[in-house]
Amino acid sequence: MNTHVTPNAAEAEIRSLVAEWSAALEARDTERLTAAYTDETVLYDAIPPWRTVGRAAIKAAWDACMPHLPERFTSRHDELEVKVFGDVALIHGLHRMVPEDGEHPCGMTHIRITSVLRRAGGRWQVEHEHVSVPFDPMTGQVAAITEV
Repeated sequence: MNTHVTPNAAEAEIRSLVAEWSAALEARDTERLTAAYTDETVLYDAIPPWRTVGRAAIKAAWDACMPHLPERFTSRHDELEVKVFGDVALIHGLHRMVPEDGEHPCGMTHIRITSVLRRAGGRWQVEHEHVSVPFDPMTGQVAAITEV
């Protein structure tokens, strides 16, 4: 356990990491976007292939996704919770891309994100990430989260 980092300082570091992730997404910089991922990071995504392992594969998935995103958008996190347990942290909340033109489908809903991070070598790294959208089991349709 790293006793040199207080829970408040660790939370601030993690929130800064989330802000950097959002800035990298807005800039379409997948190198920066995946900087906190490792070769062992497991991503359960809302889109196929559903399970992606390793920074290189996650970066490739983001590279493939970029042409489908609007040209300009804001990356917004809502209801973001950060819980720190020594050198392990849990973050969860809602993420939304807000297209500048307001019409792009990516802005239709928030997605739910849960990440487990581990502090190693003096920095926080993503161990596991889960991204999902709710659905209505009666219709099989996405149940958009439009209001927070």
